[in-house]
Amino acid sequence: MTQHETATKKTIRTWPIVVLIIILLLSSVVWYFYRHYLADNRWKPLLQAQLKELVLRASDSLYHIEYSDFDLNITSGNATLSDFKLVPDTLVYQKLVAAKKAPDNLFILSVKKLSIKNVGARKAYQEKILNINNISIDNPSLTIINKRYDFNDTVKIGKPKTPYQLVKKIFKQLRIDSISLKDISVNYINQSNPVTKQTALKHLDINISNVMIDSLSALDSTRFYYTKGVEVILHNYKIATPDSLYNAELKQIYFSTAKREIILDQVTFLPRYNRNEFYRQMGTSGDIFTLKFKKITITYIDLQRFLRDQKLYAGIMNVSNADVQIYSNNAYKGKKSIKIGHDPHQSLQRVALDMKLSRLNIAHTDIIYSETDAITEQTGVITFNNTSGAIVNVTNDARAKKKNPFMVARIKTHFMKTAPLQVNFKFNLNAKNGAFNYSGTLGKFDGRILNKLVKPLALVQVQSADVERLDFNVDANNYNSKGHLEFYYKNLNVQLLKKVNGRAGLQTQGFISKVANALIIEKDNPNKKGVFRPGPINLKREPTASFFSFLYKGLLDGLKPSVGFDKKTENKVNKIVAKVSTVVDKFNKFKVGRKQRKVERQARRQAKKDSINRIKQKQSL
Repeated sequence: MTQHETATKKTIRTWPIVVLIIILLLSSVVWYFYRHYLADNRWKPLLQAQLKELVLRASDSLYHIEYSDFDLNITSGNATLSDFKLVPDTLVYQKLVAAKKAPDNLFILSVKKLSIKNVGARKAYQEKILNINNISIDNPSLTIINKRYDFNDTVKIGKPKTPYQLVKKIFKQLRIDSISLKDISVNYINQSNPVTKQTALKHLDINISNVMIDSLSALDSTRFYYTKGVEVILHNYKIATPDSLYNAELKQIYFSTAKREIILDQVTFLPRYNRNEFYRQMGTSGDIFTLKFKKITITYIDLQRFLRDQKLYAGIMNVSNADVQIYSNNAYKGKKSIKIGHDPHQSLQRVALDMKLSRLNIAHTDIIYSETDAITEQTGVITFNNTSGAIVNVTNDARAKKKNPFMVARIKTHFMKTAPLQVNFKFNLNAKNGAFNYSGTLGKFDGRILNKLVKPLALVQVQSADVERLDFNVDANNYNSKGHLEFYYKNLNVQLLKKVNGRAGLQTQGFISKVANALIIEKDNPNKKGVFRPGPINLKREPTASFFSFLYKGLLDGLKPSVGFDKKTENKVNKIVAKVSTVVDKFNKFKVGRKQRKVERQARRQAKKDSINRIKQKQSL
């Protein structure tokens, strides 16, 4: 089978069934009106019988129609069909399956009212050219049962008929200026997988413009299935994710075949539970996402590829005015989720729909990542504000990845609302170990803004730091990260913290902090002699560490040697801290004991004084 034959067959089977029924209806109306019209209206039962016969014949007896009334105004050329139903014959369908001729989609349709305006009946009869101004379909309810068969992709089943071939014996040309379907309900039942899935849509509007069916329209590249354009508008859509942990809501979805674009307005992806209940429902630790998007647009969609191969190829996706929040709880006491293989580019590969976006643009987006530490049980926060940038070659399609296996992101943002940050990512979409690179530059800022992150997660409080620049370049994968970091700063002074059981908050380590600042922490980089300390990065990834956590911990691994706190020094410091802590603990115990002994002495003195007073009172009596 040639590619053209496959595309033609797909075209026939995906042709909107509503429009096809309308064509058959109008064909019978015109034909019988001019050849069988009688003053006593004996044409009406003949018309109805012929209409039903045409539908059976056109669908190979797969469908039959039912309706309560059909009204035709001869003068105006207007017609109305009430309580219309399109019903499939399941026995016929099973025979088609056995003969390997069944379509992938089965339709069940009901329409409350179908109105046709300004049918050009005279021209249709005299010239076999039918023109209609408008067809309006109110409150249609459509059920689509999808079951994909291999024989529809691999076996040629005769020569398919085009819509023109179905009507050419009656008309040589059929044109409809506009078709409006209002407030549609659609129930999509997918039986192609072992587990049947259903998706319901309500409040759907479809507008079809300039339908043309003749001998040449199928070859018109400016048309989409014989139309100049189809617009689909879905209002107030809401659906729960398959795991029931999130609700996805959209105020409106707009799709245009003429513009080849999709517009999503006010999109939200929200957890259905609070954090504690979310983890209980999930049964393991993991990231919790809260996503809000003012608008998402997808342009330059390859419609033919989507309908032919069920692959979404598009040019540009624009995301603007988004609010992205990601929360991770390392203090969660239950089962820990393994994050290996779940980085963004790896999650993209598991999307069920094969897709390729040439470019994803991001504008005016705020990203907040927060993490609760297992030791401190406090939450660190890192923010990226007014984020913009582009991601190119966003794909999970095998053919596209063979041509270009790298997805590249170039992002500009403001770190903690203050420091300009430029970061680049290069993801290897084919790497089994999830390899990627991230590099960038962080501009000038007051180091104290880091406290929201490092106090809860690193037990360090920055007292002062004038950061001039931070450059980094890291190669990473699912298991480790290696690279280097260059940290330029002045006037660094820190306070070391600790978590004490039974006491609220974090406690300062005053004496140890003074020792660290005086003997270990380098105040400037480069120092006064001009010696610069680089920050090598060599970090083994914890399997439970999320993507964002892995990124900042990699940078933290390079920051330590930059400030003079390398592995060798860290080991020495840990020993010193242990010794000092022992001395401090002994001193604290001594202070507590001395205080206790003082209290006891005071108690004894008071008891002796009370005893003397009692003796004096007795003597006075």
